[in-house]
Amino acid sequence: MTIDEYVRDWTRIRTRDEIKLNKDGQEIARGLADGVTDDGNTLWLIQPAGKGRSMFTHQDDILAFRIKASRPSRQI
Repeated sequence: MTIDEYVRDWTRIRTRDEIKLNKDGQEIARGLADGVTDDGNTLWLIQPAGKGRSMFTHQDDILAFRIKASRPSRQI
């Protein structure tokens, strides 16, 4: 199971974070972060399946979510 964490401030995205991007309620891209500008306006994402490296800008009303695997609860 995964948990999607909304990242309002793109400067908090780190290289190799797994990121999902949404626009107008639809997923438009998913992959590993490859860099963010110092002002947090531009994000580069390495996408799987041969889609390569793509650039996205925050000002295009794109929402970013960090994908985290949830940890299973321990059974005692």
